[in-house]
Amino acid sequence: MIAESPRVRMSVLGIVVFALFASLFARLYYLQVMASAQYQVAAEANRIRIVPVEAPRGRILDRNGKVLVDNRVSVQITIDRTIIDELKDDARVAVLASVADGLARSGTPKTVEQLEADLANLRYSPYVPVPVAGDVPEELKIWIDEHSVELPGVAAERVAVRRYPYGQLAAHVLGYTGQINDEEFAEKVDSPKPYTLNDEIGKYGVETVYEDDLRGTPGSRSIEVDAENNAIRVVDEAPPIPGDDVVLNLDIDVQAQAEQALQSGLAIARDRPSRGYDAPNKGEVGSTVVLDPKTGGVVAMASYPSFNPAEFVDGISDAEWDYLQAEENNAPLNNWAIQGQYAPGSTFKPFTAVSALEAGLITPDSKILDDGEYEVPGCTGDSCIFRNDQGKAYGVVDLRRSLTVSSDFFYYGLGARFWIEQDQLGGPERYADLLKQWGFDSDTGVDLSSEQSGVIPSPAWLKSYCDQIECLEDVWRTGKNVNMAIGQGEVLLTPLQIASGYATIGNGGTVWEPHVVKEIRDGVTQELVRTIEPKSVGIVEMTPEWRAAVTEGLLGVTTRDGGTAVGAFSGFPNDTYPIAAKTGTAQVSGKAPTAVFGAFGPANDPQYAISVLLEESGYGGSVAAPVARRLFDVLADPALLQPAPEDGRFDVLDTLAPDAGEVRD
Repeated sequence: MIAESPRVRMSVLGIVVFALFASLFARLYYLQVMASAQYQVAAEANRIRIVPVEAPRGRILDRNGKVLVDNRVSVQITIDRTIIDELKDDARVAVLASVADGLARSGTPKTVEQLEADLANLRYSPYVPVPVAGDVPEELKIWIDEHSVELPGVAAERVAVRRYPYGQLAAHVLGYTGQINDEEFAEKVDSPKPYTLNDEIGKYGVETVYEDDLRGTPGSRSIEVDAENNAIRVVDEAPPIPGDDVVLNLDIDVQAQAEQALQSGLAIARDRPSRGYDAPNKGEVGSTVVLDPKTGGVVAMASYPSFNPAEFVDGISDAEWDYLQAEENNAPLNNWAIQGQYAPGSTFKPFTAVSALEAGLITPDSKILDDGEYEVPGCTGDSCIFRNDQGKAYGVVDLRRSLTVSSDFFYYGLGARFWIEQDQLGGPERYADLLKQWGFDSDTGVDLSSEQSGVIPSPAWLKSYCDQIECLEDVWRTGKNVNMAIGQGEVLLTPLQIASGYATIGNGGTVWEPHVVKEIRDGVTQELVRTIEPKSVGIVEMTPEWRAAVTEGLLGVTTRDGGTAVGAFSGFPNDTYPIAAKTGTAQVSGKAPTAVFGAFGPANDPQYAISVLLEESGYGGSVAAPVARRLFDVLADPALLQPAPEDGRFDVLDTLAPDAGEVRD
């Protein structure tokens, strides 16, 4: 046995060696034959780099084909935080100092501290390079490319950015774009137009609401690289497909007139002395809306203060962002036409009148004696008397005259009757339900971001409201209806809702959903992709007789003795282009009144409905009506309409219309 041991050991060793070689050959066979296709793909992937190519966004045009938003090429400097954060402190500072020096030499100076602030900006994803400068000269790009080894994480690249030929005109409607954030990226993960964390996305206005149309389909470029990752050649390329063009109902020339008239009206208000109230006229915030009463199309929408969307190109600093959102600066990013909620004042009276007609409280010929002081029936205490402005008595008035002279007394009575006679009318919610037909208790559905709803108060609303917060009183009383009837109390509307209400009167009762966009067209061929059809969202019962009576009363506002906008519309071609309108003055405790105006024209075949609202600026007839007059001047005679300035700049006027006098409504 012992003598045979070496032979046994050699046999065992041979078996082991054979087994090892068998395993090796089996593995080689698997790798070279069985799995060759799989590893060939892997090897190809190591050799090929696929680079996404961002597609240009679609343009935004006005109804006449004028380009409001376009694209241009910009050289942008970015810094990759994942790379620069790995450097030692002194190396990091040296890199940032070199970048700052290069920017200074190129005429776009930025300090190291400002670059650090950019890198700390939380609005950028931590996984993508941060843009620190844009629109830099081509020479700076060449310099950065040549010094890439000494500037780790720093890159200069050409990117497509938005261009705004008309400056800040219609900024709140158009919106702006910015780098996609993590939350937006997660929402778009299944988009047929894929995103990367370097891509731009619509953030506001039309840019965000119509993002899926405006965004193009990214292309790709397959690049072969060597072992050192140097590009050798382009293997394959799929070109990007531009986004679709979005055509608006907006007329940029009318928009320019609206913005000029609005800013001029606010400037004039600031210079007016306070009369009849103690607070000064601030005249810092306002808006105006122009609608097509036959479709709901938004012809113009101006909000002040405004902003320049070009400021968001290549990113915006935290300080600039905070300024645009700050309440002390009147939040320039807010679109007050759809985000401002205001008491509409006497511009609400036509809606109360139609509600009273529908409820059977009055007929177009019902008359009352207005002695200037309305005492609530059955009321006791100190709050039973409601007065006209300055206690003025208008004598015998019917529906038409009540609107022309703005008799509060007439509407106090209607508001009280809706409450006192509720059992015969259909219950305590009847008045509110009639007003809700106009869409005042919700948002309008306009195709813009951040719209606020209106508020139509009622006993049920009050109970729900007081269940959420502590109220001094949760009981609905007659006085609340009285205040509500003249657009005061808890009634709140946006300027867009006011314009929509007057459009509804003008067209005879159809509530259209306002829409900014008219159609979508292919960004390359310009073929029609789809049309945004007008959408009716409600009907207000309004017989031809009722509409005629209300319209006649509103015509008196601009044309008849005692009309609260006669002064503002002096000299206007009322015979050929009659304007049906209502002034309003919303009282705000401790502040100057808010001036309001609603109108449509021409009254016999309305083409436009307008609302104007100027916060803390005075009386509607004195301040808001002249702004509307300025707009109707160019709408009635298009020959007077000047082309919008290409840079969006215009002079603020020191007068808008003939002196309207001090009209306290």
